[in-house]
Amino acid sequence: MIRQLADHKNYTHMKKVVRIFLALSFISVGAVAQMPKPASFKITGNIKGLQNEQVAVVIHNQIANKVDTLVAKSKGGKFLLKGKTQGTDFVNIYFGDMASRKMAYFYIEPGNINISGNMDSLSYLQISGTQTNEKYTQTQAYLVPIYDRRSALIQKIRVLDEKSAEYKDLGNQIKAKTDSVNDFKINFIKENPDSEISLGYLYVLQDNMPLNLAETLYNSLSPNLKKASQGKYIADKLAANKTVAIGRKAPDFTSSDTTGAPIKLSDFKGKYVLLEFWAHWCVPCRAQHPHMKATYEKFKDKGFTILQYSIDVKKDEKKWKEAIVKDGLNWPQASDLSTGKAPVAELYGVQPIPDSFLIAPDGTILGRRLSHKALEEMLEKALN
Repeated sequence: MIRQLADHKNYTHMKKVVRIFLALSFISVGAVAQMPKPASFKITGNIKGLQNEQVAVVIHNQIANKVDTLVAKSKGGKFLLKGKTQGTDFVNIYFGDMASRKMAYFYIEPGNINISGNMDSLSYLQISGTQTNEKYTQTQAYLVPIYDRRSALIQKIRVLDEKSAEYKDLGNQIKAKTDSVNDFKINFIKENPDSEISLGYLYVLQDNMPLNLAETLYNSLSPNLKKASQGKYIADKLAANKTVAIGRKAPDFTSSDTTGAPIKLSDFKGKYVLLEFWAHWCVPCRAQHPHMKATYEKFKDKGFTILQYSIDVKKDEKKWKEAIVKDGLNWPQASDLSTGKAPVAELYGVQPIPDSFLIAPDGTILGRRLSHKALEEMLEKALN
């Protein structure tokens, strides 16, 4: 299973259910200006332990901005789904009740797709019959065992003292496995510049690798992948990341505070500013608040402040303000929720959240995504 892609695809708000054998037309991730004619696909499945439960394939139509679903009832674990597609699209498939989150991933593309496996090990499904899926199954044969070993280490490290030798040792092992996964994906992109799998890998990886490497990998992609929605997104992110690179001047912006009054980054010129991006629904963001409060209290009287920018939307205005109060956030807040967009996050190339930038009194960007320890060390050096 491509675990990292699960973060950026939200399939929980489905708008349409399409029954088995109904021809389905949708625009794929690899869509280009001149679309090919729809071509048929057939999905044949045999999942041990599924019995007679429902199977649902969820397809995110990025161009039409909607979610479509193909549904079938399995018989003894066997099922059949048919439809039409104009390209190759990465989708997820649910087995049984969708709320149970028993799911896996594969690629819908023209041809006959065969899915087999066991309900007890959905990460190890065998998907064959089409080129992308066969290559995907090969990559998973290498990646999934590493994911499993890393997950076991993460479970162990959670209960350890951060200062213990065992914690440090397990941390190094986890990092080594993450590096192994990333190296595999980078090499895959280099060797398969025309694969939809490469586009998916780079979509996630580009935000956590050196900018020059991300640009090199993007430039190696085929023209069709660059024209795809994910390809365009990557190009925009790379351009934004150049703008907010460490050592550059932070772009000024005007937003609105919790009262609707204008607030600017330049209002805080002369101070060290932590510009932090968050949302009320973001669990990792809110988990950082106790650390941020401690740093704020320690340095607020020495020329330091925090400016938080929320990517919340208008309908969540009340929840955003309630989260500010509940978490005890006593520093300036900003958001463009009245427009339903987050232009400042786009300007700074932010996705995913949380994300943050430490900005010097003269507006120079000093650091990005600093750990709490690294942030305090930089402030200690600058302000004491």
